[in-house]
Formats: sequence, C-alpha cells, structure tokens
Amino acid sequence: SAQAYPYCIALHSTTTKQSMCNSRFLVFVCVLACAGLSSCTNAQPEYTVTATRINLGAPLLSSLQAQSAFDYNYNPSYIPLFRGTDDTQPTQDALLVRCQNRESSTDPFAVGPSQIALVNRTGPLQLDEFNFEYLSDGDVVLKPSSQADAYGCEDPRVVYRTSTRTYYLLYSAVQQYPSNVTSRLAMATSSDGVHWTKQGPLFPHITWSKSGALLIRDGEPGPSLLFWGDSTLVNGLEVAVAMDESLLRWKNLPRVWLPVRADHFDSKLVEAGPEPLRLSDGNYLMIYNSARCCVNSTKPGYDYQYNAGFVVLDGADPTRILQRSSVPLLSPETAWEIGESPGQLGLTPNVVFIEGWQRYPSSSSSSSSSTTGVDQFIAYYGAADSVVGVALITVSVETAEKSN
Repeated sequence: SAQAYPYCIALHSTTTKQSMCNSRFLVFVCVLACAGLSSCTNAQPEYTVTATRINLGAPLLSSLQAQSAFDYNYNPSYIPLFRGTDDTQPTQDALLVRCQNRESSTDPFAVGPSQIALVNRTGPLQLDEFNFEYLSDGDVVLKPSSQADAYGCEDPRVVYRTSTRTYYLLYSAVQQYPSNVTSRLAMATSSDGVHWTKQGPLFPHITWSKSGALLIRDGEPGPSLLFWGDSTLVNGLEVAVAMDESLLRWKNLPRVWLPVRADHFDSKLVEAGPEPLRLSDGNYLMIYNSARCCVNSTKPGYDYQYNAGFVVLDGADPTRILQRSSVPLLSPETAWEIGESPGQLGLTPNVVFIEGWQRYPSSSSSSSSSTTGVDQFIAYYGAADSVVGVALITVSVETAEKSN
C-alpha cells in the first residue's frame, strides 16, 4: 500500500545498529502499519457500549463527604494490589488519586501542586455502595521532588505487568518556567504499588507530552504500545511502539492515530484514557477523553465540556480501529460533575474524565449464535476536577455476516 510503505521505510531508515538488536519490535511495526489495510473477514462485528452511574449515583470520594483530607480528589487510576504469589487475583482493590488543596479561602481556582495518593477499597465489591478508606496526607505515594515536577505530579494511569511483577505508572510531570508551564509524560515503576521509583520523561526531547494509555503485549507477536497525547502537538492522539522490554524507550508512528472530529463531542481535543482491556471476542475496548466548546462556565476563561468516548481495537493489530463512538459514552450531567451548583465543588466545571477501570464479572454470551459476548467494566472517573465517580460500562457485540 502506498499509504503504509513510506512508514516502513522511514522507520528503518532511522534504525541504528544498537536498535537493530530489537528487530522483533521494528519488523512488527511495519506489519502493524500494513496488515490492517488489506484485512479480510467473513463477519463485521457491531459493538454496543453503554455507561451507567453506580454507587447510587453519588461520588465515591469527596472532601464534602469527609472522605479525604484533600480539598480536590479526582482522575483516579485503578490499581490491583497483589500481596502473595498469586497474580491472577488481587488481594486488594485500590485507587491512585490525583489530590490538590486550595491555597486561597476566597478563590476556589487557586490550588497547590498535585500529588498522587493511594486509597484502598473496603468491604466487598457492590455496585450500589462503594466504600474506601479515608484518604490522608500519609497516603501520598508520589509527589513533586525536583524542579522537573515542582508544579505537580498529575493524572495517574497504572498498569500491572504479570511477567515481571512490576507496576508501571504513567503521569504528567509538570514544570513551571518564568513564562509558561510545561507537562512531560513520565513513568514511575514499583514492585508493590506503594513505593515508586521515578524513571523520568518518556519523550525527553519533546516540549509537551501527557496522557499515556499503555498496552503491554507480553506473549503477543509484537511490541507493547503507547497511545498518548492531549491534542496539543498534533490534532489528535499518537501511537508509540516500545523499542525494548524496559518500556522506557519509545518510537512514535508518524501519523495522527485518533484525530479530533468537527461537529462531534470530541471536536476540540482527544486525550488518552486508561489501558485498553481485552473483550471476550479477542478485540480491545479503549476509553478516551475528549472536549468540545462552547459551554457556559463560572471559571474565568474556560468554556470546555469534557466527555468520554470509546474505540474498539483489533485484537491482532491494536493500532487498527474497528469502531468509534458517534456520541459520548459519558457526559457531565449530575450536579457534582457539572460542579457549578451551590454546595458543589468545581475546580474545573463540566468534566468527566476516565483514567482507571477494572473488569467486572458479567454474563457470558447469550443463546443467539449472532451474539458472541457481553463484557462489563467498572470505570472510575474524575468529576469537575474535584471528586471521584464510578460507572458500569457494558459491552455487547453482535456479528452480522458481511455480504459479498
């Protein structure tokens, strides 16, 4: 294909002797770029994806409900904690939460640097009632420690790698300069989910980067993938491929992978969500965040509304998009998501933002031969950059025979 070959050539033309030792990563990238353009299938799957607020429609973590010592608690990532030798079932469900405090009693938008804290769920998993431990200053596991992140450690997205028993935390390391503020997508690693080692920015030579959804492909015929960006550098999301097993060295594909769309809910920006998760039919579901304007807001100079969308990715070639949502999966509707009603927190009004989710036990395929499966996930999200909400995502897929 004329569209695919220039990419394959460009990638190999920049290959050094050192990187050639990682040839399985490089060769597979060319396969990803070319294979999806001429794929053939006997059936075209159609996915229905819905999101329903649970926990009785209330926030599960809010300072207004005396659940945290921090003023603002939002943009959580789900983290399974393993305390034994069995990596198939976590012994503890927990969240990594972005936390901030106000610095002014009169200005609700004046806040200090973000920190990332760990909070454990208590009791059994029940859709109508989520309970978590009280979140205190002592629960902070990642905080600013140098000039490179003095302005904040923001927006955690964590993935556990079973093959190495390692947690990989992607976050925004935010640095303040005399004339501006810069974000860099950074990584930290941990063996227990509590004690973290900062590994630095993943793209140190790029002036701005953030929001990474990591898909680890251990056991698959190709490298791990990183879907990243917030539409600042390019008009959409980008994809990078791992150059080795460390997951610290990445190379971008030379194209916009998921562009913004005019006259849609994602017309102003798209931004990565949590890691893609496998569906029962072998493909992946990926949640992404997005924004549109122009929505009235009490926050000076701000008129965006943030919504969640989804894409279904090919299980054999996750860079290939099979389906994209035409309407939002989740939009700010409740008072605590809009964040402008009296008695509500609203650091950033009109926001729902998903960065963490876990699989939820659900029913298997029905008796109909055309329905291949039903999957359910629990998604944890930030609302109005102030509190944490939770929703149940349900996916059903029907396969209809494609006519020739």
